[in-house]
Amino acid sequence: MSLRVVPELYCVDIDVSKHFYIDILGFSIKYQRPEEQFLFLTLDGVDLMLEGLNSVGRKWLTGDMNVPFGRGVNFQWDTNDIDNIYDRIQSLSPSSIYMELETKTYECNKQLAIQKQFIVQDPNGYLFRFCEDS
Repeated sequence: MSLRVVPELYCVDIDVSKHFYIDILGFSIKYQRPEEQFLFLTLDGVDLMLEGLNSVGRKWLTGDMNVPFGRGVNFQWDTNDIDNIYDRIQSLSPSSIYMELETKTYECNKQLAIQKQFIVQDPNGYLFRFCEDS
């Protein structure tokens, strides 16, 4: 069994979030509990959970939830097809692009790493940084 992190993101409107993650980003539903406003989504080895804030399920909240959610964090998503992903999001939901596609050089262990990247903001304010090594 491999260990991994699967984030659970709270959503203002589960239907809007479901549309964004499935129709814009391309996720599919692994399983769901509609009565709890809960979705478990997957795409290319990336899993995440979505839950409506008004759901009947338990919540682990450390403070008030004010949009935009996810302040202070972005989720990096490594990909091998960044140009096609960017083009799809640009055509389906251009307003969700938080940072345009760029090529950036980073120092990593005294070596230079070149990366193409862009950031998408979901309907709740969570940031996803898509990256591809050059």
